[in-house]
Amino acid sequence: MSRITLGKITNVENIGPMMGSAAHGFVVSKSLIVLHETVSSDIAGWSDVMNVAHYLDEKDYGMHGIIDYEANIAWSKRLGRAIFYHATSGRGLVNTKGIGIELISRVMLQSYSNYQRWLIWWKREAQLRAAGKLCAWISRVHGIPLVDSDSSFPGVTTHWEVTKRWNVYGGHTDCWPKHKGGYFPKLRVLRYAKTYKALGY
Repeated sequence: MSRITLGKITNVENIGPMMGSAAHGFVVSKSLIVLHETVSSDIAGWSDVMNVAHYLDEKDYGMHGIIDYEANIAWSKRLGRAIFYHATSGRGLVNTKGIGIELISRVMLQSYSNYQRWLIWWKREAQLRAAGKLCAWISRVHGIPLVDSDSSFPGVTTHWEVTKRWNVYGGHTDCWPKHKGGYFPKLRVLRYAKTYKALGY
């Protein structure tokens, strides 16, 4: 394991060597941050993060960042502009434009009620704050605005929004924002991100 520092974010696991084989080219710039969530268990320590990274690598999907319940962060060093297959969108080109962040959780399996899921996410404070910090750092480095986006313009979006905006058949529903009828506290993550960016993250 190789630890790196992203600005003020310390003790970040570098998954670049693992994710490199899943990169499908590079672009000059990125304009979206795409939030995802797994359906995998919270395991103490780094095991859950590394398990997800290995799984994605085996499936040739790839991911720029991964965050677990304890706020452990993994990042694909030197692959910020890599194209990973993480959010199919057809003509939306989200894989090309987007930097993907995977949030490890089993929230979608813990309840079928969006309200209850929202309450569960509210208890995952450290993870949401870590997501805010990583979004702040990405925004600073890549110039991506910290605004609520449906993926059709620059900003922060979610896998659910990508599916809906580009009518992806059989698409994903992870990170369905609470303010759009779902359960994920996206606006809270955005507030954290703006605060941390102002603090120099």
